[in-house]
Amino acid sequence: MLNQLNQLGQNKIPFLFVIDFEVKNFYIAPFDKLDSQILFSINGFSNATQYAKNQLPQRFQLKKKPLVLQDTRPRLTVLSRK
Repeated sequence: MLNQLNQLGQNKIPFLFVIDFEVKNFYIAPFDKLDSQILFSINGFSNATQYAKNQLPQRFQLKKKPLVLQDTRPRLTVLSRK
């Protein structure tokens, strides 16, 4: 998994990376290989048709909730081993 993330990043290939909070399941895919049910529109780069874009909410916002490093270190260690 880390090799795939590093390779995509080094090659400057846009990708989606999703991981569950237990660090057990993850999904990695370059934007051009995303499942057709996963739609995105970021800064004018999109895989959604105009019809699909019209069905999406006009506004969507992600909020940051920084984690304390001591709380995440055990999970990061598990992730780095995979």
